[in-house]
Amino acid sequence: MITQVLSDIELDVKFKIYKEQKRLIAVKTVKELLDQVDFSVEVVPLEDIENLSRLLVSLKGKELNEEEKRLIEKIVKSQVLRN
Repeated sequence: MITQVLSDIELDVKFKIYKEQKRLIAVKTVKELLDQVDFSVEVVPLEDIENLSRLLVSLKGKELNEEEKRLIEKIVKSQVLRN
């Protein structure tokens, strides 16, 4: 009985770690893409999900994955709340 509970907890923790690793990879990718932008020349649409996504897709050369899209939404929402 206790071993099953421990196994369930272990699976839950592993799943959470997996999800967080995916999020961490998305953060790293978006940071790398934004590092390519010359902010003194280019206006980065931090308050527009579609335009920011298009910019990042253009820089990445392919579509954003689901974690990257969620991260973009979070960035935009945080920018909107600040203003």
